[in-house]
Amino acid sequence: MAREGVDSADSSVEVSEIVEIEAHIREVAVRYDIPPILVAAIVEAESEFNPRAVSRRGARGLMQLMPGTASSLKVSDTFDPYENIEGGVRHLRQLMDRYHGNLPLVLAAYNAGEQAVTVYRGVPPYRETRRYISRILRRIGRPELLPRVSGVSHAVVPVSTSRSEPAITYAVANPTRSAWAERQFLERQVPAPAMDHGVVPAPRAVAEYARPTRSNGEGP
Repeated sequence: MAREGVDSADSSVEVSEIVEIEAHIREVAVRYDIPPILVAAIVEAESEFNPRAVSRRGARGLMQLMPGTASSLKVSDTFDPYENIEGGVRHLRQLMDRYHGNLPLVLAAYNAGEQAVTVYRGVPPYRETRRYISRILRRIGRPELLPRVSGVSHAVVPVSTSRSEPAITYAVANPTRSAWAERQFLERQVPAPAMDHGVVPAPRAVAEYARPTRSNGEGP
């Protein structure tokens, strides 16, 4: 569902808004048995965490739902962060079930549509789609799956939801600046006790991430 050239009349995202979005990602992802790290990476790739993002092709909101898809998922307001995430994660769960956990195929279907995956019997040869898959696999720490993107593979690639799942953490370099020009990923392996089902932690200062994190989410 990602579309190149995402535009928005209002690209600013407040830090408090980001914290709420990440908390909702955790809640919905765990409920649908999807690793929160995967949902967060998709949201970042789709909209850069801007709930008001609109693509040139009409995809809207955090997970860039097209009108037809949103309707089928019972999402009435695509700009509502909670509805959008709920619908997007539900769709992701459907794709996980359809492709038996084959992550490259799931991402290809999310980006280019299920019909394209069926027609090409695997990942479509679209540049945008392959870049999208590559970006997300690297974000979630699964670059070993990249060879599957260039070939036609239906082998099952389960997505782990174990507590040892690598976590994506965020840093807001300058929260007063608009959108995500000042926001970047910090990728690191988090010890099992520090995470709960692959939780995506809320944004904190870069210096805080350099220190050990307790299992209750509080700093030392």
